[in-house]
Amino acid sequence: MKKLILIVSMALILSAGLALADETSIGFVKNVSGQAFIGRQQTLIPARVNEKLMRSDALITGADGSIGVIMQDDSVLSLGTKSRVDLTQFSFAPAENKLSFVAKVKRGTMVYLTGLIAKLDRKGVRVETPNAVCGVRGTQFAIKVDNQDEDDSDLSSVKSN
Repeated sequence: MKKLILIVSMALILSAGLALADETSIGFVKNVSGQAFIGRQQTLIPARVNEKLMRSDALITGADGSIGVIMQDDSVLSLGTKSRVDLTQFSFAPAENKLSFVAKVKRGTMVYLTGLIAKLDRKGVRVETPNAVCGVRGTQFAIKVDNQDEDDSDLSSVKSN
């Protein structure tokens, strides 16, 4: 009976460790102003300086908000007011040749300053908008998306402080 309890306990500890390993940070919040949130698993988290970003997070700003983030490869994203950018894919493992960054700009403005992924494999970076796909040909670019179909309803339930 003791062996069975020990085996079950070890299995639970190992599975918890594997679950935590999947939740590796892909970047962090460098600065925040006004209403800015991280959308994670259908929940809005107020963005705070040094808050970790995870795969599949969304960066969302309100009418007075802006946010700046630094990704694991030292690339920089800055979002202006009324913006939403989904971080759909991020892999940074140069030793394994796994280099990719895909973001979807749903609305608003975003400035992108390239990091190591673009320097090592510029085809590894892609920014999608409702009407175009942008690849990296330099070190920085800005995108503005006026999307009438994508409103800021994801902030409608959030009360401002």
